[in-house]
This record gives sequence, C-alpha cells and structure tokens, in this order.
Amino acid sequence: MLLDRLKFTKTLKFKITIWYSLLLSVFSIVLVLSMNIWLSNYMRTNVVTPNHGYWGRMMQDRPAFRNLSEQQIELIMESRLADLNNIRIITLYSIAPLVLLSFVGGYSIASLGLRPLEDLNDQMKNKSTENLGEEIEFDDKGDEISQLIKSFNRMSRRLNKSFESQKEFVENASHELKTPLAIIQANLDTALEDGDLNKKELEELLNSSRESIKFMDKLTEDLLLLSILENKVATEKVNVNIIIKQSVQDLKKSVDKKKIKIKKTFSSSEIYVQGNATLLQRAIMNILENAIKYSDCSLININVKEGKTSVEITIQDNGKGISKEHTDKVFERFYRIDRSRSRSVGGSGLGLAITKEIIEAYNGQIKLQTKGQKGSRFIITLPLS
Repeated sequence: MLLDRLKFTKTLKFKITIWYSLLLSVFSIVLVLSMNIWLSNYMRTNVVTPNHGYWGRMMQDRPAFRNLSEQQIELIMESRLADLNNIRIITLYSIAPLVLLSFVGGYSIASLGLRPLEDLNDQMKNKSTENLGEEIEFDDKGDEISQLIKSFNRMSRRLNKSFESQKEFVENASHELKTPLAIIQANLDTALEDGDLNKKELEELLNSSRESIKFMDKLTEDLLLLSILENKVATEKVNVNIIIKQSVQDLKKSVDKKKIKIKKTFSSSEIYVQGNATLLQRAIMNILENAIKYSDCSLININVKEGKTSVEITIQDNGKGISKEHTDKVFERFYRIDRSRSRSVGGSGLGLAITKEIIEAYNGQIKLQTKGQKGSRFIITLPLS
C-alpha cells in the first residue's frame, strides 16, 4: 500500500496537480496579502483618523452627520473598524480552503486532460507481436496527445512490418537450408545402408552432396552479407569503370560457356563514386549472373553515363524478360520467379535483394524496366564522389 502511494507521487498527474495547486495558492496568498495591505492603509487613513478621508467627506456632504455627538461618531467608527477587521480575518482564513480547492480542481483537470494518455498506456500494455499491426482508435482533437497516438500508430506499423519481414526471412532461410540438408542426409543414409553401391553410384551421391554443401555455403555467405549491410560499411573513392570491367572479367567463363556477348559503353574514362569496391562489384555481378543464368539472352549491353551529380549504370539484355507481376517483387529476399529452375542452378533468391541493399547503402537507387519478351533493363543511379 505504501509502495503504491510512493509510486503515485511520481506520476505526471500528481506532479501537474501539485504545480497547479502551488501556482494557484501563491496567487491566492498574494491576492489576500495585497487586500490586507490595502485595508490596513484604508483603515489608517479613512477610518481611524477623525475628520479625515472618508468620514471627513461624509460629514461635509451629509448634514445629518453634523448633528451627531462625538460619542455617536466614535461608536460608528468603532463599528466600521470592526467590520473591516472581520473582512481581514475572513480573507486570511480563506487561504486554506483556496489551497484545498486548488488541489482538488488541479487533480480533476489533470485527470481529465491525461485520460487519453492513460488509455494509450493501457492499450500499449496489451500490445504484442500478434496485434502489433492494429492501430489504437482515438478522437483526433489536434492536441499533443493525439499527435503522440498518431506517432505510436506509425511506429507500430513499422515494427509490425519489420517483425513480419524478420519472421518471413527466418522461415525462408530455414526452408532453403532444410532442402540441401535433407539431400545430404538421404545420400549418407543410402551410402551407409546400401552395401552394393558401385564406384559410379557412390560418386554420384558424393557429387550431389557436394552441390548441396556449395548451395548452403553460398546461402550462408549471402545471409552474412545481408547482416553486414545493416551496419555502416566503410567507404572509399571507387572507379565505376574498373568495377564494371572486373565484374565482366570474373564472369568470362560463364559468358563464354553460353556464348553471350557483353558490350560495354562508358561516357568518360574515369567515373568515381563513394562506396566499397567489393560490395559494388558484387551488386553488378548479381545482375549479370541473373541475365546469364535465367534470361536466355545472347547480348548484354552495359552503359555507364556520367551526369552532373550522379552516374547512371544501365544493364540491359535481349532475353525473354520479366513479366510485370514480378517486376516489383524481384528485389524481395528469397523471391524467385521459377523456384524449381532457380534451385537447379543454385539460386537462393537473395541476389537482387543484396544488390538493392548495397546500392541503397550508398544513397543510390535501382529499378527494373521490362517489356514482355524484349529483355530486362536494370538502371542503377549512384551519386558521384
């Protein structure tokens, strides 16, 4: 019980009540003291002093007072003085009720004004991951508490979206890791239980397991990279042209295997941006790898154009393109247009998501333009160094 009382003294309602009561009490005391000082001066100059001030004017203006004896005048003056003293006493005794009334009134006003805040607190206590996306209903009065509830609702929406994204991310990551682990488990069980396996069959099981391990290794690397991108990464002055050339060179084996031609066009010999060379190269290579693996193209055009404040990198292929229903989703984590085909070539659905994270980490933008069967065009914009 005592602990509850101590907690109450720390509440905003109690503090507002005390300050309101204190302020009103000070004003009341000042008013009462001012009245008493004025009454004291009034009694001294207008009541106690004969033939002066108020009584002097009364005797001059009203002839009836002139016929009064000195004893009668003294009695009237004493009666008047007693009335004024009673007024002084009443004003002094009124301080205590005024203080009490100010406390009660302050508490009532504070309770009424803070009631929406108490309702908000009650609803916040009931918030959980299950109902985080539900907004708090309230009457928008345009005051500070209404603004606070609006801000809380916006924060709840962002947190709910973040939780949903995190939940989906964990579920997808678990699913992606579960499949190759199941393959490895099945291969090991077959190898251990079947004693009649020949060398060729054993090699096939081992190769299958090795491919699954490679897939998990690549997936783990991508997940770690996404985690790193959430933190601030050191930057340096990077030549975009060198990044493009190195990316094409690293993919030469894949390009030659599929007989794809890559054409590079640079508007300037040296174009610099602020970023991380390794990460930016990874972003470019992810786009090129997607075109090589999935687009069935024969030509990829890379155009680097320098503007006044930014550089625009356009990567366009002449493959089968991406339908509009997938255009806005290809940058989502674990999103794959054709899951079965992507898995057969080792795709995890993280490539373009990583590219988007890298580009935006350096204040850039990336967008996809596609026209049915006429290929895909990725446009990357980065601020110049």
